[in-house]
Amino acid sequence: MACISFICPLFNKSRYLPAVVAALQKQAPTHDRQFIFVDDGSTDDSLAHARSLTERWTGCVYIRQDNTGPSGSTNAGIAHATGDFIKLLGCDDILAPFATDLLLDTLDSTGAVAVYSRQAYYREPGEIVFEQGDARPSLQRLENPLSTVIRQTISGTSQSLFRTAAVRAAGGCDPRIFAEDYSLALRLACTGPFVLLDTVTAYGPAEDEARIMVGRKHQVFHDYNLALDLFFADHPALKHAYGRQALRRAAGRAEKWVRREGDGESSLRYRMMWLASWLPGLDHAGLIRSTLSAFHAGAQARAKGIIRPADTGKTPALPSVQAVERPPAKDSKASI
Repeated sequence: MACISFICPLFNKSRYLPAVVAALQKQAPTHDRQFIFVDDGSTDDSLAHARSLTERWTGCVYIRQDNTGPSGSTNAGIAHATGDFIKLLGCDDILAPFATDLLLDTLDSTGAVAVYSRQAYYREPGEIVFEQGDARPSLQRLENPLSTVIRQTISGTSQSLFRTAAVRAAGGCDPRIFAEDYSLALRLACTGPFVLLDTVTAYGPAEDEARIMVGRKHQVFHDYNLALDLFFADHPALKHAYGRQALRRAAGRAEKWVRREGDGESSLRYRMMWLASWLPGLDHAGLIRSTLSAFHAGAQARAKGIIRPADTGKTPALPSVQAVERPPAKDSKASI
């Protein structure tokens, strides 16, 4: 029987955890399960709360670490995963009761290394409605997924499931990037086929400023482009086949950001980069780094600067985390 490792990074989301953990408990009940909670330097009681909610569960691992951001905390969880599959979970996201079983069945039936479904967002808990009829949702199998990952910026965590062997072969998330999900998708795209599943398997809060895509949208878009830049630096042999497409996507994202958020700043330079993606004979991937400056423009970026982990010039291995707590046997009490 397959074992699924659920990895839930925690950062100041204690108030969401009762609903998140209640939904997590319903996942893949007939399979072996490992639950990894990684506290990434929270200043609230997120880890204590997660532990109190799961104190009678088996297979739990609790990790404390200094704040490193989503990539670092996700990699810490990956380093301790012992399951055949890795299921990432945002600490404010609600999974459908059928989410993990459906994603697992999809990987089993298609032989893919990764499956991405869809995530929706709610303003009130009553808006969380999962639909699963008798008919299986439509799916698209991507034999060579990298082009689609670049073109569609395929990313996300709670609505996905990965084979652990593929995640390890890919090296996990790029720790040089704050946001975790897109760098992981790019890396996984080099390991095997993807499946895109047309159904919602997770909901997240729509207007919480603590969500990166809400309160730090400039960071997310910056990290999309940074992920492309570092990916091609690590895989120069792929530049010829995919560099032009990647520059077009990155420059277009930068041009739109400055045009919409730049308080009158000219977006012309990024438009010119987009046009350059159509020209032959250029190092298109090498131009992507020049798009990163776009995301320092605008009120949000001025209020909250870009977070950039140290760029070591190489891709570090998945970390080994020392501060790990494992609960006692089932049905016994534990204090934190």
